[in-house]
Amino acid sequence: MRLFIAINFTEPFKKEVLGCQADLRRASLSGNFSRPENLHMTLAFIGEVRDASGALRAVKSVRFEPFELKLKGSGRFGNLWWIGADSGKKAEALAAEVRDALRREGVPFDAKPFKPHITVAREVETAADFSMRVPEAVMTVSRISLMKSERINGRLVYSEIK
Repeated sequence: MRLFIAINFTEPFKKEVLGCQADLRRASLSGNFSRPENLHMTLAFIGEVRDASGALRAVKSVRFEPFELKLKGSGRFGNLWWIGADSGKKAEALAAEVRDALRREGVPFDAKPFKPHITVAREVETAADFSMRVPEAVMTVSRISLMKSERINGRLVYSEIK
C-alpha cells in the first residue's frame, strides 16, 4: 500500500482552497485538478509498504501543540500548481518531528525538504498569464493523519488509516 502522513483540512479552510482552484480552472485550457476530498498538506511521503505498523507507531508517537495554519501565496513547481501555507515555522517543526518518528521506527520516506504547500492542480495549460489570488484563511492544526493512496475505478483516492 502507498502511504503518506498529512494534515487534513477543515471544511471552511478547504472551501477557500477550492475557490482558488476554481479560479485556476476557469483560466485554464486543460489540467488535472486535485479532487476536493484529496486536498491535504503532506508532512512525509512514505510510498509503497507491505506493513503499515511502523508508520502507525510513528504517527501515534508524535506530540505537538495545536497551531494556526494560514493560506499564503501561490506558485508552481514545474507543472504542479500550489497554494502556500504559513504557520510561523510550526508546520516545518511538525514535519521534522514526523520524519524523526519515522526514522526511529525504521520506516523509509522521501527525504526531499518539506515545503508547506497544497497541490491544487498538475499539467495546467492557461491561455494567458495567470496569477492565483489567495484569500486570507486560517485553521487550527490539532491532529495529523496516516493516509493511504490508491486507485479505485481509475480515480486516485486518499483515505485516512489513523
